[in-house]
Amino acid sequence: MKRKLVGKMTAEGTPLPAALKAAELSSSSYYYRPAGTRKPKALDMELVAAITAVRQGHNEVYGYRKITQSLKTQGITVNAKKVLRHLRILGLTQPRKVKGIRWTQMEVIKSETPDSYWEADFTYVWTGQGNAYLCAIIDGWDRDIVGDVFSDRCRAVEAAEALERAVMRRFGGKVPEGHHLTLRVDRGSQFRAHRFRETARLLNVRLEYAGIKCPEDKPYIESFNSSYKTEEIYRNEYRSFQVAKTGWETYREWYRNDRLHQSLDYMSPVQYAQRAQNSILLVA
Repeated sequence: MKRKLVGKMTAEGTPLPAALKAAELSSSSYYYRPAGTRKPKALDMELVAAITAVRQGHNEVYGYRKITQSLKTQGITVNAKKVLRHLRILGLTQPRKVKGIRWTQMEVIKSETPDSYWEADFTYVWTGQGNAYLCAIIDGWDRDIVGDVFSDRCRAVEAAEALERAVMRRFGGKVPEGHHLTLRVDRGSQFRAHRFRETARLLNVRLEYAGIKCPEDKPYIESFNSSYKTEEIYRNEYRSFQVAKTGWETYREWYRNDRLHQSLDYMSPVQYAQRAQNSILLVA
């Protein structure tokens, strides 16, 4: 009844705010429509085509936020809610992640500079020839994979090789004296072995061990492993070790160069590092 009264008053020329006040009706109540009574909005087919192109260009793993950002980089200005609505109508929304209780024994380090804080871990990949293993090292600053070894073994040898590759790539051989680099790992036998610890010492890398059964102590590498599994491993079947390795190498290049990260202002690791480098050059 109050809504009808407001409608009558506005039809007679009363401003809507005044009509709502006189009828003692809030604006939210006036505009509310029960579910199922709202007229569905038509799909924007040009937007559907653009969304489809973005999804196909990124292995169909992007949610509405990253799709919106990708469209903006293409010069297509669109509201994120509109993208989400289209995805829902098309049945293409991503399942929500359920967050559990966070148990941590250590402070999560937020890197302010590159190559000051790394994390490393192993994850396994099932193939038709048995398990394969990826040892990856991530920089907490730009989320870049700085070193990795994809192997059919999961030993200290592979962990040490991944660290050697990371240091060679970022420093050219050894971390310089005076540069403080911390590598946080779990307490697996691979990382506690003399071979790995001695390699870290020779490369001038400070080791830090996460708490027992506390993956939250290594949030960056754990997040990466989760993304690698959901965006690559679970979407494919690897007949052989070589097929799985090729899949990893393809995913690694996409992840480093093209995959957008919300925590990096919707840039890829390479784009984020390049922006920082450009800022330094402008200041200089």
